[in-house]
Amino acid sequence: MKLLILACAALSATVAFGQTHYDIKLTPDFEKRMLRGHEELTFDHAAGRVELNKQAGLQILKAELADGEVTSTSDKVSLQLKGGGRHILKVDYMALPTDGFHWAPDEEGFDTAFYCEAWMVCDNSAGQRATLRLEVVLPAEGGWNVAGPGRRLPRSGPSVVFEQIAPVQTYLFSFGVARLQLSTEGRFTIYARDDDHIIALQRTVDAWEYMRGLATIDPLNKTYAQAFLPQEGLGQEAAGMALMSAEYLSRMEDADSLYLMAHEMAHQWWGVTVGIRSWSDFWLNEGVAEFMADTYISAYAGRPAYEARMTRLRDRMTAIRAEGKDRPLHWEGWKTAHEALGELPYVKGALFLDRLRTELGDKAFWAGVGKYTAAGAGALVDSRDFEKAMEAASGKDLKALFDSAVYH
Repeated sequence: MKLLILACAALSATVAFGQTHYDIKLTPDFEKRMLRGHEELTFDHAAGRVELNKQAGLQILKAELADGEVTSTSDKVSLQLKGGGRHILKVDYMALPTDGFHWAPDEEGFDTAFYCEAWMVCDNSAGQRATLRLEVVLPAEGGWNVAGPGRRLPRSGPSVVFEQIAPVQTYLFSFGVARLQLSTEGRFTIYARDDDHIIALQRTVDAWEYMRGLATIDPLNKTYAQAFLPQEGLGQEAAGMALMSAEYLSRMEDADSLYLMAHEMAHQWWGVTVGIRSWSDFWLNEGVAEFMADTYISAYAGRPAYEARMTRLRDRMTAIRAEGKDRPLHWEGWKTAHEALGELPYVKGALFLDRLRTELGDKAFWAGVGKYTAAGAGALVDSRDFEKAMEAASGKDLKALFDSAVYH
């Protein structure tokens, strides 16, 4: 994710779910700039109290739970389950723009980014993975289209449907609606205002092959889409896709500006395929993606380009310390997504990986990255998992290094 600092009123769920599936149908109201939604949340859970996340802009119209009671406030939906087992919560609601749900200027559509609780009732904790069926009902005219997470099903009538069949964290459910056409090359798709983007597709294929070589495994989603939307400063990974600003596409094609593309793509392995157990280890998402994008820039443009990026990161880290914002990479004080979002996981995480690569050497370092990624595929990890993979690959005891650089 491109670094964005947003406010969020949502609370973390008090109890982790078991197997969870979201089935959501959304109908955008382009005149009123809002969404009307119907959601069915199916989950396994013991009897007791469960709290789900929502933002104040999401207004519950109706909620049904056959085997329990539902109450809601401005920032949460509380369930009191009478028994254990499989439960189905049905919710009708409307969602107004707020953090994580943005309408583009000049009625050019909207995007959702990171904060899923802006447009659906969900458990937004880092350790919660779920599957999704998302249906968006579009007007018959206007050229509207949807870029969404997971697998896009063949279009039927006004609805566009996406399915994410492998469980991922709910912040990876982001999607966008705009006047979009598709350019496709094999497993890769570009959503943009027009449909002639051969250069961008070629650069996407090149970066994908590079990331695949570092990861040593295929990502969770076998197809990959990039949506270029009319929203300035946008950069957000999702399951099997990324959302970026429309203006970035021309820079990517005409000026070899490849960092953002590479950063968001890296998340398909480090963020989507390998998920973090808690927000305390957000650097394993953003620091790793930052570093992988920087090494791709080195492979594409040469070592001086990489060194220039490291110099900028070191300068920024100096400023972070001067501002009194330095923290350990693993920071138990981060309990929510909002608390974790900030420059430090990106900057300090990438600099630590650069240091680790230097100390271990390329062979051991990249072997450790491969071990870590393969072992964590489809699972939830923390900093100790990364440390163990690096120790196994290098044959070195790295406890002192990780204690000083990651935990203190």
